[in-house]
Amino acid sequence: MEDFFVNVDSLDAFESKCVIAIGMFDGLHKGHQKVISKAKALAKKYKAIPCVLTFAPHPSKVIDMGRPPVEMLCTPEQRVQMFKDAGIKRVFAKKFTKQFAKMSPQNFAKLLCQKFPNLKGIVTGYNFLFGKNASGNVDTLAELAKQNDWEYVAVDGKFLPDGRRISSSEMRKAVHCGNLDEYKKMRGDFYTCSGNVKRGKRLGRTIGFPTLNLPWNPDCKLPYGAYVVELTRCKTGEKFKGVASYGTSPTISETEPLLEVHLFKNIKWGAPSKVSVKIKKFLRPQRKFNSLEALIEQLHKDVKLAKAK
Repeated sequence: MEDFFVNVDSLDAFESKCVIAIGMFDGLHKGHQKVISKAKALAKKYKAIPCVLTFAPHPSKVIDMGRPPVEMLCTPEQRVQMFKDAGIKRVFAKKFTKQFAKMSPQNFAKLLCQKFPNLKGIVTGYNFLFGKNASGNVDTLAELAKQNDWEYVAVDGKFLPDGRRISSSEMRKAVHCGNLDEYKKMRGDFYTCSGNVKRGKRLGRTIGFPTLNLPWNPDCKLPYGAYVVELTRCKTGEKFKGVASYGTSPTISETEPLLEVHLFKNIKWGAPSKVSVKIKKFLRPQRKFNSLEALIEQLHKDVKLAKAK
């Protein structure tokens, strides 16, 4: 089977019939999901493969866009998994460089012709911009699609009940504030961390609160503190409820951010493995405790509160 994830720069040509959704898709919110759904529908129409063309790093990390570089919600691995879960069959990634940023819309179309000779359709969001100085928009792409016999669809976004348009920017604000209910409204699912469990100092076991430790250091961070969580063991699909502390553990002088998950159910975990953790509710901010006794007292309170949520 061909690789699911493909580096465009090392690709000669993808010869299969395909329909491509183009964008960053950071967070894969409900607006992005509409774009993906339309690409899948268009692919079915043409009996083609539904694909995604995305970019890394974010353009704001390469060129001056008049604002600080974007703090990405998702790791590259998370984005790839999200695409797979959404039913996409291939993810093509183009490295975003200063040279690529200077490419004209017309030359971008030529690149698509070269890399995807059997391209049947393109789907983007309504506000898609591309080419040098963002000179290309949906009207430009519609004209280029007409010239190359591609079907093109620009999908309108989604809105929250208060009229705000769902966007990755709004999702980042929600994450920074720990507003996980707001995040869930836009994503359609809980904020999720994933990765491999790391063996820690095992201090939690000595104080009656064993934890599974997941290093988690994304660009866009949750506030450090305590959370209600649900952990899934990826290998088996088993799910466990618990409470987690996210941060740098100032009481015991840890400096790298960790998600330390204490499960309500006492289980034998065995060898370290990959886990996925849904973070459901913010309980309290991180703080430094004067003693282990004070920390233990607070952990008991966190567990009681988390079980009540």
